Amino acid sequence: MEMDFLDLFKGWNAIFYLIGVLCIGLILEQIIPWRRGVNVNPIRWARNASMTFYGGIILGLVPFLGTYAGSVSAAENEIGIFYQTGIPIGVKIVISVIVFDLATYIEHRLLHQYYIFWRTHRSHHADTIIDATTSLRFHPFESILRSIFGICFVYLLGIPVSAVLIYYGINVIWNTLGHTNIALPPAIDRLVSRIFITPHMHRLHHSTQPIHLDKNFGTIFSIWDQLFGTFCGPWELSEDEEFGLDGPEQITVDSFSNIILDPFRTPENRAIPKPD
Repeated sequence: MEMDFLDLFKGWNAIFYLIGVLCIGLILEQIIPWRRGVNVNPIRWARNASMTFYGGIILGLVPFLGTYAGSVSAAENEIGIFYQTGIPIGVKIVISVIVFDLATYIEHRLLHQYYIFWRTHRSHHADTIIDATTSLRFHPFESILRSIFGICFVYLLGIPVSAVLIYYGINVIWNTLGHTNIALPPAIDRLVSRIFITPHMHRLHHSTQPIHLDKNFGTIFSIWDQLFGTFCGPWELSEDEEFGLDGPEQITVDSFSNIILDPFRTPENRAIPKPD
């Protein structure tokens, strides 16, 4: 039964799973929208989706960069702390999900901290409309960086294959819903945001205001932002909040070619937008 469940996150099933979660997100946006009147733009959706598509091709051609392949290799060679202990598999999975989410928080902060990394992440923040398809808008170069970072944790801990697959399943849901144009009741949003990242919290991270750009780096748990001083509550989001990037960092024409070539762009007076 366990293998049947984990097969949901393998190979082509993983792609269908991603598409299914994406469709649910797009439907929810129509039922409980936060910002009404957002135009449905299939061309923009396809443009955003193409980033994940090409990132998947690159990681498929260089499979040893993938965390799944790394976990298989770690298991075969018993590499990592977990393989030197008698910790039950259930405990390993729980610890792995928590560690993976912490690793994602750290790598997200690094993408904002150093300009060489920011160049790969900038295209994600250049999206001026935040919806479910924004969750697909990650440059292939960023996908490679994230995989290399993640695989280090896989080998260090010896994270089991099942934990990698389960984290993928959870991450897809939270990453997609975190970008959706949906609204939770304020009271529920306040309560949930103390433990988990909510759409309002991550939407705030995409604000054009530099002070918000350096907040809410988490993917699943908001506890990392609270521990490391980067938490900004969902109540800080204004109804007329603008999203994207201002100044030379913005992609002037949001086309496929400009997005894919963005890491090679060096704007005049370049700098990661920071608060005064």
